[in-house]
Amino acid sequence: MLDLAFLIILIYVIVYANKGIYKETACNAGMVVGLLAAAVGCVVAIANGDFKFAVLNLIVAGMSFGLPFAARHLVKLDLDRRAEEYERYLEEQKILLEKRRLKSEHITGYDDDNFDDEELRFGKGGYTDPKL
Repeated sequence: MLDLAFLIILIYVIVYANKGIYKETACNAGMVVGLLAAAVGCVVAIANGDFKFAVLNLIVAGMSFGLPFAARHLVKLDLDRRAEEYERYLEEQKILLEKRRLKSEHITGYDDDNFDDEELRFGKGGYTDPKL
């Protein structure tokens, strides 16, 4: 039963760590439950003379020690991925703003600088040319 409880806590911590949330209390509880499961399992395995089961319980003990480190590593990977996506988003926005700025420079229209420009207001040549 302790192995099952450790497995449930392990899955809970790993799922939240993949989402970028570090559950320290759950990691500590998982480590305690995992060590208890390994200790009880090793005692039972040695009493029955089953050394394969004892080795598997030592692997559970190693997993319980490694649980907080693995969770922190997964959280760091998720945060790095999010930071990379955010940087990519900012680059895309910067490129779009640059394209809009370049497009707006080519548009000839009225603004504060060229409001009194007769060429812009009346056009060039043709019937609107005052020189004709």
